[in-house]
Amino acid sequence: MREGLRRHARLWAVMGFSTEFYKQELWRPFGFSSVDDLMLNFLDATFLPMDPNDLLCMAWKWQRGDVSRHTGGDLAKALARIKAKTVVMPISTDMFFPPADCAAEQRLIPNGELKVIDSLWGHIALFGLDAGYIEQIDRALKQLLDTPA
Repeated sequence: MREGLRRHARLWAVMGFSTEFYKQELWRPFGFSSVDDLMLNFLDATFLPMDPNDLLCMAWKWQRGDVSRHTGGDLAKALARIKAKTVVMPISTDMFFPPADCAAEQRLIPNGELKVIDSLWGHIALFGLDAGYIEQIDRALKQLLDTPA
């Protein structure tokens, strides 16, 4: 079990951060002295205490969270049914959900808008450690909420 969680943490080391995050050594301002230190004291510290069943549940949700199941597998038809003002906000360096993939789906949503959030932190920007990411999210949400219905 512990070895599986460690492998999961290593997957996040590869896919969770962007290559630019590593090149620019953006872990240093957070007190990490090396990539090994980051892996041990951030990624392992984050993922090793997790209940593996929680991760399996999240994986199950990702695999089955397909809105097109309501339209016979037609994603375009499913997304065309969205009536709410929608803002799709991918992270510029996210390798799990690349902006190009998000843009293709956003174009299928009537009244949808794409706002790419710039961050060198990759998917892990979602952890809220990049102040610039938080500012962009706050600004985009304020704009959305200020938009008359």
